[in-house]
Parts: sequence; structure tokens; C-alpha cells
Amino acid sequence: MKLLLLFSVVLFVKPVNTNMSDQIIGKWLSQDKDLIVEVFKKSDHYGARVVWFDCSAPNAGKMSDHLDTHNPDPAKRTRPWLGMVVVDDLKYFGKNEWNGGNIYDPNSGHTFKSVVRLSSPQNLIVRGYWGFELLGKNITFTRLPDKV
Repeated sequence: MKLLLLFSVVLFVKPVNTNMSDQIIGKWLSQDKDLIVEVFKKSDHYGARVVWFDCSAPNAGKMSDHLDTHNPDPAKRTRPWLGMVVVDDLKYFGKNEWNGGNIYDPNSGHTFKSVVRLSSPQNLIVRGYWGFELLGKNITFTRLPDKV
């Protein structure tokens, strides 16, 4: 009887999703609707690359014209923004939080520590900070459909 009960429990208990950390993979639109990043997984870490940004302002040029001119490393100043990895080394810490990574701002050439939190399946909060997380800034992203 005990064996039958155990077998029944095994059949009907929903398995725990071991890929909770992969929830952030996909394309995300910034709250100002001026940037789309694609979050990807490499080994057991996560990163994000720029796949689109708004160039509609007068004299802004094309996306392909924007280069990493503010990078402190002169060898990287000719790389394009489009396709640039701007978030790297995030690791899943549980409870919908990825931490330990860096976020790079090509507008200033500064790199910040970062933490990412999934506030809902459709909303991602990215916090960049120097030193203490308390002194950082959040940017909220909305998930885009897979076919964008």
C-alpha cells in the first residue's frame, strides 16, 4: 500500500522547474521605449546585448553610425553600439534575482555593478549602481513577444 501511495504522489506532483533562472532570456523594451536589449545565457551566466535603439532625433544618424567613443579603452572606441554586450556576468541567486554582473553605459563609458529582478513575467527591473545598491538607478523593461 505504501508503494502505491508513493507511486501516486510521484505521478501527480508537478516537478519543480529547474530553469527558473532562464526566465529573463528574451527581448526587452525599456520604459522610455528607446532601447531593446536581448538577454542571453552563456554557460551559467547571463548577459544582454543591444538589438535596437531610437535614432529618430534630428541629426542622430543611423544606428550603425553610433560607436563606443566614450569607452575608456581606446581599442574599443570604434565598436558599434548595435550588438554591443551592455550587461554581463549576471548569475541567478534565486527568488527572481540575478546579481553579480556589470552594466556598461555607452553614453558615458562608465561600467556599473548591476542587479536584475523579475517583478512579473513581463517586467524586468535593472538596477545599476556604484558601490552600494542603495545609491543606484532602476530602469524597467517590458518583455517583447518572441517574434520581434
